[in-house]
Amino acid sequence: MALRLTTYQDTAARELLEEVRKLLRQTGEKKIMFRAPTGSGKTIMVAEFLVRFADDTGHPPCAFIWAAPRSLHEQSKEKLELYFADTRAMECSFFEDLDDRQIDENEILFFNWESIRQDGNIYIRDNEQDNNLSSVLERTRDAGR
Repeated sequence: MALRLTTYQDTAARELLEEVRKLLRQTGEKKIMFRAPTGSGKTIMVAEFLVRFADDTGHPPCAFIWAAPRSLHEQSKEKLELYFADTRAMECSFFEDLDDRQIDENEILFFNWESIRQDGNIYIRDNEQDNNLSSVLERTRDAGR
């Protein structure tokens, strides 16, 4: 998707990549939060960061989870699929789409935030197929992502 970023969006994507590079060099648990004002183009800035991250070879293989409230995870997935259509930098998936019940390298798993916070939810509870979020995350980590 040929989209021209504003100067501040380009700067934010670049700075986010720099911060993530620093974070990945550290040991232990790693978390980063990206904040920007409403209407600033957060989804596009993160999409551009992900394109740059996928092109960057200075880090271990990574997989991603995108959680959003209400139906915003569906909107984000659609927007990112369009953004990645030309480059195929990232694969966008819902839980049901996962191959081998794990998140692959440069794959984003999209979730409704409320659906993974509720006890007994299908994505959380144990089942005979061993196909729940905890198991998916464990298989993903075991695969080195």
